[in-house]
Amino acid sequence: MRAPWRLRWAGHLGLRGPDQPLFRHLAGSGDPVVQIAFLAQLGFAGVSDIGFAVRAPEQQRGIVSALSECGLSFASLTHDPAHWAEPTWSVEPSARADLAEAVAVTIEAAARVRAHAVTCVTAFDPTRPREAQLDAFTANLVHFAGQAAAAGVVFCVEATAASMFPGMLVNRFSTAVAIVRRVNHPAVRLTFDSGHIAQDGDDVLAAFADNVDMIGAVQLCDAPGRIDPGAGRIPWPALMRAIGESGYAGLIEAEQVAMDDSAGGERALIERLRAIDRL
Repeated sequence: MRAPWRLRWAGHLGLRGPDQPLFRHLAGSGDPVVQIAFLAQLGFAGVSDIGFAVRAPEQQRGIVSALSECGLSFASLTHDPAHWAEPTWSVEPSARADLAEAVAVTIEAAARVRAHAVTCVTAFDPTRPREAQLDAFTANLVHFAGQAAAAGVVFCVEATAASMFPGMLVNRFSTAVAIVRRVNHPAVRLTFDSGHIAQDGDDVLAAFADNVDMIGAVQLCDAPGRIDPGAGRIPWPALMRAIGESGYAGLIEAEQVAMDDSAGGERALIERLRAIDRL
């Protein structure tokens, strides 16, 4: 009998692409339905899927059905994944029509799969001042927060490390914190992504402890890069203790691909996940 997990882990259905799920080799297929069944066999509690909103309708239905059959929950999806690296969230209110249409699609997709969180990222527009874009991002979140709340969805602002994605608007966790504080709405929270936070040298433990009341999604990987937890420089015993003691009851997303792209590499990833889960 497999050892139970202490935390509610979620595996992804495609991080670098829809055909590159977390356990492509061990499950024997990149098909999301196969992946969901395999994650259930491992004892995972849920899944995440960056690109769910742009999957074909029949594939979306298959995912929803498989989750129900396997008793798994859905963690997070990404808003407008086809345009995630464009300055979509930072448009001025007068140009909000396209954003409104995309938000409606995202909320509908999130409701269909009963997603808890929607990750929100946006690119930097070099033709406009950064502060103006941050103000617009904040104003747009304020504008759409009510729609998210009505659908039972939480918009989560994610900071992406500048060293990994240099063209993004929110590239420090402190900036994401400032946005969420300014929005001041329970349907707008933070994505705590340990890899992005640590990548540029920020204090991961302080980032979690100081902002735990505003965290809506937790995504874990090690740094540098997005490597297996326990293979990098993040202080996992202290971080896992902080998460466990915080009362955070949501899913914990394993946000990486195996360091060795093979069945053996995926087995090693599972063992590393089990090791930090026991901390």
